Amino acid sequence: MEEFIEYIKMLVNTLGHKVFEEKREFKPKQKHEIFFIKAPRGADARGEQTSDVFVVFKGSKAAGSTVVSMTSNFITLRQKLINEGVLVDKNEFLEFPEDYIFSSPSTAASIVLGRNANGLTEWRQKNSKTLKEFESNNKITKA
Repeated sequence: MEEFIEYIKMLVNTLGHKVFEEKREFKPKQKHEIFFIKAPRGADARGEQTSDVFVVFKGSKAAGSTVVSMTSNFITLRQKLINEGVLVDKNEFLEFPEDYIFSSPSTAASIVLGRNANGLTEWRQKNSKTLKEFESNNKITKA
């Protein structure tokens, strides 16, 4: 039975559905790379890239408002996250009361910044290296 469940999890995950995934994989011996966004309108978030998702950490702040040019899909998603309590309105900004998994760093960045955004260039490490630079360096190192 357990083998059957593992096959189901693998199949569903392959199809792009994250219903069986844990909130965040925690491996104490593995060093996680933390990325940041700090921008106007209250955005101040931290997160990490995992195998195929981006996790925004509990306590992160999203911009309190959106720009007029933000794509309607992101506006709808943002409102859904507010309605579901994933984002809590704190007047000046929106806050994540729990870690939240996004399907991509760009979706996470767009929701946090309240505008369309490229997550590969918006998420940065403390040394200002972008997620894109980090991933490029790690691919070269691993090759």
